[in-house]
Amino acid sequence: MPKQKLIIFDIDGTLYRNDEYEKNLHKEIVELLAEKLSCSPEEVRVKLRALRKETASISWCLIKLGINLKKFYEELAKRVNPSKYIRETKDVKVLLRKLKEAGFRLAVHTNSGRALALKVLEALGIDPLTFDVMVTSDDTEPKPSRDGYLKVLELADVTAEEAVYVGDRYDVDLKTAKELGIKTVIVGKGTIPNDVDFKVENILEIEKLFLKMEG
Repeated sequence: MPKQKLIIFDIDGTLYRNDEYEKNLHKEIVELLAEKLSCSPEEVRVKLRALRKETASISWCLIKLGINLKKFYEELAKRVNPSKYIRETKDVKVLLRKLKEAGFRLAVHTNSGRALALKVLEALGIDPLTFDVMVTSDDTEPKPSRDGYLKVLELADVTAEEAVYVGDRYDVDLKTAKELGIKTVIVGKGTIPNDVDFKVENILEIEKLFLKMEG
């Protein structure tokens, strides 16, 4: 049995990548935020651009604007339809099944609210029960705060050294994981910080990576 017992996945940009959905989601966030702040969408974009210089996380931008994150994401989930853009990913479903069969426990950790995360998983054709643990921004402070990472480890009853975190953004997903002693895998193209443990261009490549770990 490998030292790593738990694989923690980010969802958006990691389990799937869809630029069209991302653009639609951002549009809906801006419009909903404009309603909440009683200003124009353009004013919201200016505020967000300024805040994104301080944090790469849209969830923390919302918090800094005084938004109740849980309620905001619940309303957002009613306005967006991920299945209009995201298609079922049989290859990813097979990958997750193989990882479970190999003895790994699986978790998801997302800055999205639970309702929206469930809609995305439904669009992907992934049963939420595939994951032993799910932690969203409904449950803890959003990434890169340590709260969510520690909650995942607590619920899974594993140590940081027994976990691997798979995400697509270093500053939001992986930096905190590294600080906590969790192994990291970054998904995507381009240059990466030296302290990331593994790099794959596509989520499907982690099958060989974790089978290699087992060996």
